[in-house]
Amino acid sequence: MVLDQRPAAIRTEHSAALVGTQVLPPRKSRIPARTFLLFVKPHIDVTFVLVALTGVTLGWTHSGPFPVTPAIAVAAAVALLSAGAECWTNILDRDIDALMPRTAGRPLPCGRIPLRSAAVLGAVLTGTGLLLAAVLGTIPFLFLAFALFNNVVVYSLLTKRHTPWSIVLGAAVGPLALWAGYAAVHEPISEPAWLLGAMVAVWVPVHIWAIALRYRADYASGNIPMAPLVWSRSRLAVTSLVSTGAMGVLAVASLLVLGGPAAGWLAVPIGALSLLIAAGATLMPWHEQLTPLFTRVITVYLVLVLLAAVGCAV
Repeated sequence: MVLDQRPAAIRTEHSAALVGTQVLPPRKSRIPARTFLLFVKPHIDVTFVLVALTGVTLGWTHSGPFPVTPAIAVAAAVALLSAGAECWTNILDRDIDALMPRTAGRPLPCGRIPLRSAAVLGAVLTGTGLLLAAVLGTIPFLFLAFALFNNVVVYSLLTKRHTPWSIVLGAAVGPLALWAGYAAVHEPISEPAWLLGAMVAVWVPVHIWAIALRYRADYASGNIPMAPLVWSRSRLAVTSLVSTGAMGVLAVASLLVLGGPAAGWLAVPIGALSLLIAAGATLMPWHEQLTPLFTRVITVYLVLVLLAAVGCAV
């Protein structure tokens, strides 16, 4: 076999002439919209929107006809800020995400989204979200701005890599979304709304600790000191019991304080489910196979409590 010894530029030019085409530089491939959608974790965004709309509904019971326009604005602001926060946390966590099998396939560590594109998207989403939050009023804006700061700076930047209490310190994002939704339609915030927001704050670490227990090896690969990695099983069990117990008490208390004909009927099953969750959380450190079921149950629990609160309020 005789090899073509001509310079590469001549061979390329000759090949192009043969096919009657012009040699062009390679085009940059477009990033699919679905990749950006997965990047901002829409399941998390939907959760916070649901929490915020619960706050809107609780506030609406004090202010006449349902405020459709404020509700849409609250949902949009929370969705934009949640998605923007995910952009920034993904940027901050890209090095440890690359080390963890569960997260190595995310768009940023595997190179499907360039760092610059991620930063531009984060700036657009957070900027638009903050502008929309400002339209809602001073109190909703402050709540949502601090929620963004709490998630990105307090949790991801300052504490996640240094202390097992990071998710407790970063849990304010949940209740702040609810209180922002409430304040967008009515002030001052009612006692049931404060209680329900506190319940959401306790729910956040319970949920994340269950995920960390399920993916203990992954968090170890990333050298992230989550509670299931650095605490003993006994300490984790006691902390989980106290946390889920407080969560249940706050959930039931918020329903009873809301009152209404359905309050008692709704508080009983929520209380019973709270006891089951507390038992499961206490057993999990010794029975890690329970974590997939527990994470699903605890997610359903949050939705049920929020719906029960809406049922009592209306």
